[in-house]
Amino acid sequence: MPIHLLPLLTPLPLLAGAGIGFMTTGRRPKKVPKLAEAAALLALVTALISAAVLVLLGPGASPLVGLHGVGFSARLDAISATMLLLVTFIGWVVVRYAATYLDGEARQGPFTGWLCMTLASVLLLVTAGNLLQLVLAWIGASLFLQRLLLFYPKRVAAQRAARGAQEVRHRPPR
Repeated sequence: MPIHLLPLLTPLPLLAGAGIGFMTTGRRPKKVPKLAEAAALLALVTALISAAVLVLLGPGASPLVGLHGVGFSARLDAISATMLLLVTFIGWVVVRYAATYLDGEARQGPFTGWLCMTLASVLLLVTAGNLLQLVLAWIGASLFLQRLLLFYPKRVAAQRAARGAQEVRHRPPR
């Protein structure tokens, strides 16, 4: 396995945490908050190892993982490694906070799933080694963030936040 594929492994634990979160419903899902936190922490460790690889071996790009020129690849340089570390650290903090804040919430599992999906999409975005991955990760992060913003759809503040985020995405450049 080429070492520059390592950043592509970073979102995998979060995707597993999302799957478990979506499958678990009900109040106080016992394993979901701890598993999501462990997934976020594992993503952070993978990001730290990726940064160490960058320091030791220098910048590089991974080969394309896919078929017929379509798939995933990672670019590891100073900017992508910094963003990878930043997103994984803040993601871990947010996952920890959400576990405490949503304790006893009826839909804590699905919220955790959307949160992990959002983080995984952003991680794919910041390490994108090709244009298709960049666009798909951007769209995914946008859609998953919209789901998080509208998690309580009847709340006026949630509607306002989602509408504001949508306006920012569709504002023409100046």
